Amino acid sequence: MTEFKFDPGNISAPAGKVVFYLVNAGNNTSHDLFIRDSNGTKVAGSDLVSAGDTSVFTVDNIAAGTYTIYCDQPGHENSGMKGTLTITG
Repeated sequence: MTEFKFDPGNISAPAGKVVFYLVNAGNNTSHDLFIRDSNGTKVAGSDLVSAGDTSVFTVDNIAAGTYTIYCDQPGHENSGMKGTLTITG
């Protein structure tokens, strides 16, 4: 995570438990990672990660499908901090 993107921006994982290792490589801004399904419903969200910090974010059971990942902080998603999560089943 940096200002204002995820790298990588497209992630794939098998259905079930998914563990994300979040690294905020930005200089000044805290970020998080939220997951939204195709209906626009929030599925899960991480804690806020301060600049220079790391965090482990676990989703215990996620179904196969295509999801949007995004930073939930005001203005971050609109600034380009979003991507795609593909869960294979």
